[in-house]
Amino acid sequence: MRSLIYTFFALFFCASMYAQLGGDATYRFLELSATPRSLALADPITLQDTDIGTTLINPATISADHGGHFMVNYEPYFDGINRGTAAFAYAINRNKAVVFDVAYMHYGTFEGFDVLGNPTNDFSGNEVALGVASSHYFLRQDIYLGARVRYIRSALESYNSSGITADMGLFYQPAGATCRIALLYQHLGKQLTTYQDVYEPLPSNLTLGFSNALRYLPLRWHLSFHHLNRYPLYFDNPEEAVTNFDGTSAETKANVVKKLLRHSTFGVEIFPEGVFSMRLGYHSQRAAEMRILDVRNFSGLSFGVGIQMRRLRFQLSHARYSVAGNRTFLGLTLAPRP
Repeated sequence: MRSLIYTFFALFFCASMYAQLGGDATYRFLELSATPRSLALADPITLQDTDIGTTLINPATISADHGGHFMVNYEPYFDGINRGTAAFAYAINRNKAVVFDVAYMHYGTFEGFDVLGNPTNDFSGNEVALGVASSHYFLRQDIYLGARVRYIRSALESYNSSGITADMGLFYQPAGATCRIALLYQHLGKQLTTYQDVYEPLPSNLTLGFSNALRYLPLRWHLSFHHLNRYPLYFDNPEEAVTNFDGTSAETKANVVKKLLRHSTFGVEIFPEGVFSMRLGYHSQRAAEMRILDVRNFSGLSFGVGIQMRRLRFQLSHARYSVAGNRTFLGLTLAPRP
Protein backbone atom coordinates (compact mmCIF):
# COMPACT_ATOMS: atom_id res chain seq x y z
CA MET A 1 0.00 0.00 0.00
CA ARG A 2 2.93 2.31 0.74
CA SER A 3 4.19 1.84 -2.83
CA LEU A 4 0.76 2.83 -4.15
CA ILE A 5 0.81 6.04 -2.10
CA TYR A 6 4.30 6.86 -3.41
CA THR A 7 3.03 6.34 -6.96
CA PHE A 8 0.13 8.77 -6.35
CA PHE A 9 2.47 11.49 -5.09
CA ALA A 10 4.96 10.95 -7.93
CA LEU A 11 2.22 11.37 -10.53
CA PHE A 12 0.90 14.48 -8.81
CA PHE A 13 4.36 16.07 -8.60
CA CYS A 14 5.08 15.48 -12.30
CA ALA A 15 1.64 16.74 -13.28
CA SER A 16 1.85 19.93 -11.20
CA MET A 17 4.44 21.35 -13.58
CA TYR A 18 1.76 22.11 -16.17
CA ALA A 19 -0.02 25.45 -16.50
CA GLN A 20 -3.59 26.44 -15.70
CA LEU A 21 -6.47 25.84 -18.14
CA GLY A 22 -7.28 28.45 -20.75
CA GLY A 23 -7.03 27.42 -24.39
CA ASP A 24 -3.39 26.43 -24.15
CA ALA A 25 -3.74 22.90 -25.55
CA THR A 26 -4.78 21.14 -28.74
CA TYR A 27 -7.09 18.15 -29.36
CA ARG A 28 -9.55 19.45 -26.78
CA PHE A 29 -12.24 17.06 -28.06
CA LEU A 30 -10.49 14.38 -25.99
CA GLU A 31 -11.84 16.04 -22.83
CA LEU A 32 -15.49 15.56 -23.76
CA SER A 33 -17.54 12.89 -22.00
CA ALA A 34 -16.93 9.47 -23.49
CA THR A 35 -20.40 8.03 -22.83
CA PRO A 36 -23.91 9.25 -21.95
CA ARG A 37 -23.55 7.66 -18.53
CA SER A 38 -20.38 9.58 -17.74
CA LEU A 39 -21.96 12.85 -18.94
CA ALA A 40 -24.99 12.32 -16.70
CA LEU A 41 -22.78 11.65 -13.64
CA ALA A 42 -20.38 14.56 -14.34
CA ASP A 43 -17.51 12.37 -15.57
CA PRO A 44 -16.55 10.17 -12.60
CA ILE A 45 -13.54 7.85 -12.88
CA THR A 46 -14.83 5.27 -10.38
CA LEU A 47 -17.43 3.54 -12.57
CA GLN A 48 -16.80 -0.22 -12.74
CA ASP A 49 -19.23 -2.94 -13.83
CA THR A 50 -20.04 -4.97 -16.94
CA ASP A 51 -20.84 -1.79 -18.90
CA ILE A 52 -18.05 -1.39 -21.49
CA GLY A 53 -18.55 2.37 -21.32
CA THR A 54 -16.73 2.46 -17.98
CA THR A 55 -13.54 1.33 -19.75
CA LEU A 56 -13.58 4.41 -21.99
CA ILE A 57 -13.13 6.58 -18.91
CA ASN A 58 -10.60 4.68 -16.79
CA PRO A 59 -8.67 1.85 -18.49
CA ALA A 60 -7.91 0.33 -15.08
CA THR A 61 -11.55 -0.86 -14.90
CA ILE A 62 -11.17 -3.23 -17.87
CA SER A 63 -11.89 -6.88 -17.05
CA ALA A 64 -12.73 -10.10 -18.85
CA ASP A 65 -16.42 -9.44 -18.12
CA HIS A 66 -16.34 -6.81 -20.88
CA GLY A 67 -15.35 -9.35 -23.53
CA GLY A 68 -17.63 -9.34 -26.57
CA HIS A 69 -19.43 -6.11 -25.65
CA PHE A 70 -19.89 -3.46 -28.32
CA MET A 71 -20.93 0.16 -27.68
CA VAL A 72 -21.76 3.09 -29.94
CA ASN A 73 -22.64 6.62 -28.77
CA TYR A 74 -23.79 9.66 -30.70
CA GLU A 75 -24.21 13.29 -29.71
CA PRO A 76 -25.53 16.18 -31.82
CA TYR A 77 -23.20 18.80 -30.39
CA PHE A 78 -23.64 22.58 -30.56
CA ASP A 79 -24.52 24.41 -33.79
CA GLY A 80 -24.37 21.55 -36.30
CA ILE A 81 -21.31 19.84 -34.81
CA ASN A 82 -21.58 16.06 -34.47
CA ARG A 83 -19.50 13.73 -32.34
CA GLY A 84 -19.52 10.16 -31.12
CA THR A 85 -17.60 7.28 -29.58
CA ALA A 86 -17.53 3.52 -30.08
CA ALA A 87 -15.78 0.61 -28.38
CA PHE A 88 -15.37 -3.16 -28.62
CA ALA A 89 -13.84 -5.47 -26.00
CA TYR A 90 -12.06 -8.72 -26.79
CA ALA A 91 -11.45 -11.18 -23.95
CA ILE A 92 -7.91 -12.63 -24.05
CA ASN A 93 -8.53 -15.09 -21.22
CA ARG A 94 -10.70 -15.48 -18.11
CA ASN A 95 -9.00 -12.54 -16.39
CA LYS A 96 -8.06 -10.03 -19.07
CA ALA A 97 -9.54 -8.17 -22.04
CA VAL A 98 -8.40 -5.63 -24.62
CA VAL A 99 -10.64 -2.68 -25.55
CA PHE A 100 -10.51 -0.99 -28.96
CA ASP A 101 -12.17 2.42 -29.13
CA VAL A 102 -12.69 5.37 -31.45
CA ALA A 103 -13.74 8.96 -30.77
CA TYR A 104 -14.58 11.39 -33.56
CA MET A 105 -15.78 14.94 -33.98
CA HIS A 106 -17.07 16.55 -37.18
CA TYR A 107 -17.35 20.34 -37.18
CA GLY A 108 -19.66 20.61 -40.18
CA THR A 109 -19.27 22.50 -43.47
CA PHE A 110 -18.22 26.15 -43.65
CA GLU A 111 -18.39 28.70 -46.41
CA GLY A 112 -14.94 29.86 -47.51
CA PHE A 113 -13.96 33.48 -48.22
CA ASP A 114 -10.67 35.14 -49.08
CA VAL A 115 -9.22 38.19 -47.30
CA LEU A 116 -11.31 40.49 -49.54
CA GLY A 117 -14.56 38.71 -48.73
CA ASN A 118 -14.88 36.91 -52.08
CA PRO A 119 -16.42 33.41 -51.88
CA THR A 120 -14.04 30.46 -52.24
CA ASN A 121 -14.48 26.72 -51.78
CA ASP A 122 -16.43 25.33 -48.84
CA PHE A 123 -14.40 23.46 -46.24
CA SER A 124 -14.91 21.27 -43.18
CA GLY A 125 -13.05 20.04 -40.15
CA ASN A 126 -12.90 16.77 -38.25
CA GLU A 127 -10.85 15.00 -35.62
CA VAL A 128 -10.57 11.31 -34.75
CA ALA A 129 -8.77 9.29 -32.07
CA LEU A 130 -8.13 5.54 -32.28
CA GLY A 131 -7.29 3.77 -29.03
CA VAL A 132 -6.38 0.40 -27.53
CA ALA A 133 -6.39 -0.31 -23.79
CA SER A 134 -6.00 -3.06 -21.22
CA SER A 135 -5.34 -3.53 -17.49
CA HIS A 136 -3.66 -5.86 -14.99
CA TYR A 137 -3.50 -6.13 -11.22
CA PHE A 138 -0.83 -3.99 -9.59
CA LEU A 139 1.01 -4.90 -6.35
CA ARG A 140 -2.03 -6.80 -5.06
CA GLN A 141 -5.14 -8.49 -6.45
CA ASP A 142 -7.57 -5.67 -5.62
CA ILE A 143 -5.52 -2.87 -7.22
CA TYR A 144 -5.55 -2.60 -11.01
CA LEU A 145 -3.32 -0.59 -13.30
CA GLY A 146 -4.62 0.22 -16.77
CA ALA A 147 -3.28 2.02 -19.81
CA ARG A 148 -4.71 3.33 -23.07
CA VAL A 149 -2.74 4.48 -26.11
CA ARG A 150 -4.38 6.65 -28.76
CA TYR A 151 -3.42 7.85 -32.21
CA ILE A 152 -5.02 11.19 -33.15
CA ARG A 153 -5.64 12.64 -36.57
CA SER A 154 -6.96 16.18 -37.04
CA ALA A 155 -7.90 17.94 -40.29
CA LEU A 156 -9.11 21.56 -40.09
CA GLU A 157 -9.58 23.09 -43.54
CA SER A 158 -6.16 22.73 -45.22
CA TYR A 159 -4.31 22.26 -41.92
CA ASN A 160 -3.51 18.79 -40.63
CA SER A 161 -2.00 17.42 -37.46
CA SER A 162 -1.40 14.06 -35.80
CA GLY A 163 -0.42 12.99 -32.33
CA ILE A 164 -0.17 10.16 -29.85
CA THR A 165 -1.45 10.10 -26.27
CA ALA A 166 -1.59 7.73 -23.32
CA ASP A 167 -3.90 7.42 -20.32
CA MET A 168 -2.70 5.80 -17.09
CA GLY A 169 -5.20 4.72 -14.44
CA LEU A 170 -5.31 3.06 -11.03
CA PHE A 171 -8.42 1.45 -9.55
CA TYR A 172 -8.75 0.10 -6.02
CA GLN A 173 -11.71 -1.72 -4.50
CA PRO A 174 -11.11 -3.92 -1.43
CA ALA A 175 -12.55 -7.41 -1.65
CA GLY A 176 -16.09 -7.48 -0.30
CA ALA A 177 -16.23 -3.69 0.11
CA THR A 178 -18.37 -1.16 -1.72
CA CYS A 179 -15.93 1.77 -1.57
CA ARG A 180 -13.68 2.60 -4.52
CA ILE A 181 -10.66 4.83 -5.07
CA ALA A 182 -9.29 5.70 -8.50
CA LEU A 183 -6.51 7.84 -9.91
CA LEU A 184 -6.32 8.75 -13.59
CA TYR A 185 -3.80 10.75 -15.59
CA GLN A 186 -5.10 11.45 -19.10
CA HIS A 187 -3.61 12.70 -22.35
CA LEU A 188 0.09 12.21 -21.80
CA GLY A 189 1.75 12.59 -25.18
CA LYS A 190 2.72 14.96 -27.94
CA GLN A 191 1.99 16.04 -31.48
CA LEU A 192 3.73 14.03 -34.19
CA THR A 193 2.94 16.57 -36.90
CA THR A 194 1.72 20.13 -36.34
CA TYR A 195 -0.75 22.41 -38.07
CA GLN A 196 1.79 25.10 -38.88
CA ASP A 197 5.23 24.21 -37.43
CA VAL A 198 4.14 25.05 -33.87
CA TYR A 199 4.02 22.24 -31.32
CA GLU A 200 1.20 22.58 -28.81
CA PRO A 201 0.70 20.73 -25.51
CA LEU A 202 -2.08 18.21 -24.99
CA PRO A 203 -4.90 18.73 -22.42
CA SER A 204 -3.38 16.71 -19.57
CA ASN A 205 -5.67 15.96 -16.66
CA LEU A 206 -4.92 14.36 -13.29
CA THR A 207 -8.09 13.17 -11.53
CA LEU A 208 -8.63 11.57 -8.13
CA GLY A 209 -11.96 9.87 -7.50
CA PHE A 210 -13.91 8.31 -4.62
CA SER A 211 -17.12 6.30 -4.67
CA ASN A 212 -19.29 4.28 -2.33
CA ALA A 213 -22.65 2.53 -2.31
CA LEU A 214 -25.21 3.00 0.46
CA ARG A 215 -25.92 -0.01 2.62
CA TYR A 216 -29.72 0.09 2.71
CA LEU A 217 -30.50 2.00 -0.47
CA PRO A 218 -29.77 1.07 -4.13
CA LEU A 219 -27.64 4.19 -4.61
CA ARG A 220 -23.99 4.84 -5.42
CA TRP A 221 -22.30 8.25 -5.24
CA HIS A 222 -19.16 9.41 -7.05
CA LEU A 223 -16.88 12.29 -6.06
CA SER A 224 -13.99 13.35 -8.32
CA PHE A 225 -11.36 16.09 -8.26
CA HIS A 226 -10.18 16.83 -11.80
CA HIS A 227 -7.27 18.87 -13.20
CA LEU A 228 -5.31 18.62 -9.98
CA ASN A 229 -2.21 19.23 -12.08
CA ARG A 230 -3.53 22.72 -12.87
CA TYR A 231 -4.55 23.97 -9.45
CA PRO A 232 -6.27 26.34 -9.01
CA LEU A 233 -8.96 26.63 -11.68
CA TYR A 234 -10.67 29.35 -9.68
CA PHE A 235 -10.65 32.94 -10.90
CA ASP A 236 -11.99 36.09 -9.28
CA ASN A 237 -14.96 37.37 -11.26
CA PRO A 238 -15.11 41.21 -11.01
CA GLU A 239 -18.87 41.04 -11.69
CA GLU A 240 -19.32 39.31 -8.33
CA ALA A 241 -17.75 42.16 -6.35
CA VAL A 242 -19.47 43.11 -3.10
CA THR A 243 -20.66 46.71 -2.70
CA ASN A 244 -19.96 48.23 0.72
CA PHE A 245 -22.21 50.69 2.58
CA ASP A 246 -19.99 53.59 1.53
CA GLY A 247 -20.50 52.75 -2.15
CA THR A 248 -17.08 51.20 -2.72
CA SER A 249 -16.73 47.70 -4.13
CA ALA A 250 -14.48 44.89 -2.96
CA GLU A 251 -13.74 41.69 -4.86
CA THR A 252 -14.55 38.42 -3.11
CA LYS A 253 -11.43 36.36 -2.51
CA ALA A 254 -11.63 32.59 -2.52
CA ASN A 255 -10.19 30.40 0.22
CA VAL A 256 -8.58 26.99 -0.25
CA VAL A 257 -11.87 25.12 0.15
CA LYS A 258 -13.61 27.20 -2.51
CA LYS A 259 -10.70 26.74 -4.90
CA LEU A 260 -10.70 22.98 -4.37
CA LEU A 261 -14.45 22.77 -4.93
CA ARG A 262 -13.94 24.32 -8.38
CA HIS A 263 -12.10 21.08 -9.28
CA SER A 264 -14.89 18.83 -8.00
CA THR A 265 -17.67 16.89 -9.65
CA PHE A 266 -20.39 14.88 -7.93
CA GLY A 267 -22.69 12.20 -9.28
CA VAL A 268 -25.41 9.94 -7.90
CA GLU A 269 -26.76 6.81 -9.56
CA ILE A 270 -29.98 5.16 -8.36
CA PHE A 271 -30.40 1.44 -9.13
CA PRO A 272 -26.93 1.35 -10.76
CA GLU A 273 -27.18 -2.37 -11.52
CA GLY A 274 -30.93 -2.51 -12.11
CA VAL A 275 -32.99 -2.82 -15.26
CA PHE A 276 -33.78 0.88 -15.03
CA SER A 277 -31.31 3.34 -13.50
CA MET A 278 -31.42 7.10 -12.95
CA ARG A 279 -28.40 9.43 -12.80
CA LEU A 280 -27.75 12.95 -11.60
CA GLY A 281 -24.51 14.93 -11.65
CA TYR A 282 -23.07 18.33 -10.89
CA HIS A 283 -19.94 19.82 -12.50
CA SER A 284 -18.85 22.82 -10.42
CA GLN A 285 -16.36 24.24 -12.94
CA ARG A 286 -18.94 24.16 -15.71
CA ALA A 287 -21.50 25.76 -13.42
CA ALA A 288 -19.15 28.62 -12.54
CA GLU A 289 -17.83 29.32 -16.03
CA MET A 290 -21.01 28.89 -18.07
CA ARG A 291 -23.61 30.57 -15.89
CA ILE A 292 -24.81 34.12 -16.50
CA LEU A 293 -25.34 36.29 -13.45
CA ASP A 294 -29.01 36.87 -12.57
CA VAL A 295 -30.11 34.29 -15.19
CA ARG A 296 -31.17 30.85 -13.93
CA ASN A 297 -30.32 27.98 -16.27
CA PHE A 298 -29.03 25.33 -13.82
CA SER A 299 -25.63 25.30 -15.54
CA GLY A 300 -23.46 22.42 -14.36
CA LEU A 301 -26.33 20.02 -13.74
CA SER A 302 -26.72 16.83 -15.76
CA PHE A 303 -29.07 13.88 -15.60
CA GLY A 304 -29.84 10.71 -17.48
CA VAL A 305 -31.40 7.26 -17.53
CA GLY A 306 -30.28 3.78 -18.47
CA ILE A 307 -32.37 0.79 -19.56
CA GLN A 308 -30.76 -2.64 -19.39
CA MET A 309 -32.32 -5.60 -21.13
CA ARG A 310 -30.90 -9.05 -21.66
CA ARG A 311 -28.44 -8.16 -24.41
CA LEU A 312 -29.22 -4.53 -25.11
CA ARG A 313 -28.54 -1.39 -23.10
CA PHE A 314 -29.89 2.04 -23.91
CA GLN A 315 -28.58 5.25 -22.35
CA LEU A 316 -29.77 8.83 -22.60
CA SER A 317 -28.34 11.88 -20.84
CA HIS A 318 -28.78 15.65 -20.87
CA ALA A 319 -26.39 18.32 -19.56
CA ARG A 320 -27.18 21.95 -18.83
CA TYR A 321 -24.59 24.43 -20.11
CA SER A 322 -26.04 27.89 -20.63
CA VAL A 323 -28.98 29.75 -22.11
CA ALA A 324 -27.17 29.48 -25.46
CA GLY A 325 -27.43 25.71 -25.61
CA ASN A 326 -27.37 22.36 -23.83
CA ARG A 327 -26.29 18.82 -24.69
CA THR A 328 -28.06 15.50 -25.23
CA PHE A 329 -26.11 12.24 -25.56
CA LEU A 330 -27.42 8.86 -26.79
CA GLY A 331 -25.81 5.44 -26.38
CA LEU A 332 -26.44 1.82 -27.28
CA THR A 333 -24.57 -1.28 -26.03
CA LEU A 334 -24.84 -4.83 -27.36
CA ALA A 335 -23.78 -7.68 -25.09
CA PRO A 336 -22.67 -11.11 -26.38
CA ARG A 337 -24.89 -14.17 -26.19
CA PRO A 338 -24.64 -15.92 -22.83
